[in-house]
Amino acid sequence: MDFALRFQPPVSTQSAIRRNGILSHLAAGGLKRVTTIIAPAGYGKTSLAAQWFDVLRTAGRSISWLALDHDYGDQTQFLLLLLEAVSALRFEDVAGVDGSMTVASLLSVLQTRIRKFTEPVILFLDDYHFAQTDGTEAIVARLLGDPSLTHLKLVLISRTPPRFPISALRLKGEFRQVNIAELGFTDQEAEEFFAGQSANVSREQVVDLNRRTEGWAVALQMIRLLIAENVDGSALFSTFDGGNAEMGSYLSEQVFANLPPEVQELLLKTAPFPAVNRDLVEAVFADAKFADLLGRMGDHALPVAVLAGGGGWIRYHPVFNTFLKEEAARRGYHAEPVLERAARWFETQGDFDAAVRHALLSGNANLAAQIVETGGGWRRVYTTSRGGAGVFNSIMANVSAIDLTCFPLTTLGLSVVSAKGGHLDAANHYLGIAERSVTATPGPFARDLRVVRALLALYFDRPATTEDLLGLEEDLSHIAASELVHRALVLNMLSYNFLDRSDMERALHYGHLAVQTFRDGGADFGAMHLYTHLGQAAFLSGDCAGAAEYYQQLIDEVQSCIGKGSDLDAVGQVLMAELLVMRADLAQARPLLCWALPHLERHDAWFDLLAAGFTAQQIIFRLEGDMNAAHVLVDRTRSAAKRRGFHRLTRMIDGARTLLLLEGGDVDQAVRYAQAHGYGVEDIAAGPENDLSIHLRGLTPALLWARIYLLRGDLVRARNALSILLAQQVQKVHDLRHVELQLLDMRMLIAEGKRDIVAAQLEDLLLTFPMEDYRAMIWIEGEAFVQELRSIAEDSPMSALLRDRLRSLLPPKVLATDTDDFAAASAVSSVSALTDRELAVMELLSQGFSNKEIGRKLELSDNTIKFHLRNIFAKLKVSTRTAAVGAARRAGIPL
Repeated sequence: MDFALRFQPPVSTQSAIRRNGILSHLAAGGLKRVTTIIAPAGYGKTSLAAQWFDVLRTAGRSISWLALDHDYGDQTQFLLLLLEAVSALRFEDVAGVDGSMTVASLLSVLQTRIRKFTEPVILFLDDYHFAQTDGTEAIVARLLGDPSLTHLKLVLISRTPPRFPISALRLKGEFRQVNIAELGFTDQEAEEFFAGQSANVSREQVVDLNRRTEGWAVALQMIRLLIAENVDGSALFSTFDGGNAEMGSYLSEQVFANLPPEVQELLLKTAPFPAVNRDLVEAVFADAKFADLLGRMGDHALPVAVLAGGGGWIRYHPVFNTFLKEEAARRGYHAEPVLERAARWFETQGDFDAAVRHALLSGNANLAAQIVETGGGWRRVYTTSRGGAGVFNSIMANVSAIDLTCFPLTTLGLSVVSAKGGHLDAANHYLGIAERSVTATPGPFARDLRVVRALLALYFDRPATTEDLLGLEEDLSHIAASELVHRALVLNMLSYNFLDRSDMERALHYGHLAVQTFRDGGADFGAMHLYTHLGQAAFLSGDCAGAAEYYQQLIDEVQSCIGKGSDLDAVGQVLMAELLVMRADLAQARPLLCWALPHLERHDAWFDLLAAGFTAQQIIFRLEGDMNAAHVLVDRTRSAAKRRGFHRLTRMIDGARTLLLLEGGDVDQAVRYAQAHGYGVEDIAAGPENDLSIHLRGLTPALLWARIYLLRGDLVRARNALSILLAQQVQKVHDLRHVELQLLDMRMLIAEGKRDIVAAQLEDLLLTFPMEDYRAMIWIEGEAFVQELRSIAEDSPMSALLRDRLRSLLPPKVLATDTDDFAAASAVSSVSALTDRELAVMELLSQGFSNKEIGRKLELSDNTIKFHLRNIFAKLKVSTRTAAVGAARRAGIPL
């Protein structure tokens, strides 16, 4: 045969797909002394190597391709082939060199001829595994160990890795291995592979198939051939799993048939398992020698993958695994008993996820439920760093085959997971089944039922009763010391419910205990939730620095243990954003809310989290003057609240809508909306509706009407509404709410002309509360109020320290100068731009008349009055009626 043809790679019959990604990596890494391309049959090893060979040949390299078979397992034949390949590169004669020479002589001749080269000599040894014997491996090791042959580069294309020492090559950076993971087709390569094959095959189907076959070239090639034979490509893509006759024949002939009988038996008996290791095989089959075979699996060129994480776990390639399962069924092997034994073994190892998975694979769903029941039932939702919701989702998918009445703790877990997923009807359904089970079999399950009921009340937005809280506190003395997760969840519920009642000290107390108890029970997922309660309790009680630490700890732990973008990550981001907004750090808060708030509206969240996010986002829109966006947010969040059955959130949103209408100058519409949505004037004295200790955020009827009357200029009624509100409070309100009430009171005092009292209250506020953390609460009261505060500060005997502190709290545009001259001049300029009609509207506006009343006096329609108000607001650069009146008065316009 012509040397020029003999030492060239075969023409590829696999595919014309260029493996540019792998070739780029090989080029970037440079030539190594040894590069191995190791994979089972059908992974396209030779195709890739041939492409790389072509690249190197085009670059002018001295390169030869050696196709090996079993004959070259003989040292003499192996050396003669190497000599022929090297000699062909220099067009040298091999006469006189034959099989009669000793191995040592042939090796010496080969080394001498390689030394003649001044450039790298690259030898591709295809199907190296056929010639892989102790003798040939010794020759390769001698060649690599010769310091005068460092320019010799070997590419070994094989089903099995080399057995000669490679550690020294690794340390020197002279070893490179291409394995199964790299050889698998990428989605893009798979698309190219099937390009033009069938109009009925979509890109999504190709990508899905590539992932199911893990890019195994022979499986993709098999389907491409079947499509070429007019098999329906769309149907084939959706059903192919390696179980068709052609694929089975290939695997049987190329992979399975040549294996030793004992290895075949091992593969068939372990085919039902998603993954195997020695301990599992020995435990299930009670045969140590049988398990030992698993350690020698790498000697047989099988399509298996070693799993990360230690423990010696391996799994069979999905296509190969399908073949094994069908072959096992054909030979009469039964999968159910071994899977059940595996489930029990995993249970003893404490791996409940794997235990449930194997039980369900065996078809015994009741066994899966029993494993969860004995493992703690609902407690497993909070176990580990990621939570155990996945186990219950698996149970739920097979619930029709389970007698749930026999497994009340597992059923409670189904209820919890359903609630966390926003499926409240399902949560109620499973809770009802568990309640009936507990009633039929009273005992310790009653305490489990109580704590889960309290947890579901959180998702159903139903505050726990005082009796429920007393019951939970009583349960703490009865729960077994070993039941740490149960105890921790009771503490969790106590922390949340006391937070919901503005009892911040007890919320913090129980919250810290819950975190430690969850940690002691190894339930980090449960512990993470507590930072939401702890952070809010700190934030609302004035410790914003502490709140920031809690929120950051939540975010850090969640992103480390669960991942960015998860439900708990969104929770942490929303709460952190609320804190940032109150500090008026809108630029930092805005991107957090942009993704996290919509995420919570769709996923795991409860009332106060959505309330925090909604409040923060509303403040941003209101401060930016984007009233349209604020109304859109109301619409969106109201839909989410209605969908989840969060009645308090719906009510809070209705109050926010009313406030937006007020700030837009439409007082009449605001009043009508308030009356229609439970904020009527008759509700000012409704005790529960105005209890600020259980309304942590948002408006109450009395608080809303105090603002309505103030905006109308009806100071007597405004003051009366505020007084009624304060008189109804039987418990101290939290700090954030106290600041809000103080600022509203100051606005009334300013309107009443009592500036000296405002000055005194302002000093107390600055000395008592961390107002730097609440500066947005000042800003949101409007530009006119901010200007009045600054004016009062300048005119009162306030200390320089407090005056400077106040200035630091005001919006930057107010701090543009040290006097009111610029602001006053700006107001005069704006007012001078008002038309006579707008001035007439302003005069009546200052007297507290509504739009309708102004219209009647000026003989104009309501819409015309609204038009004039919008122009007035724009010219005066304000957003409320009160702010417009204040700006006109500062400009010296008599109203």
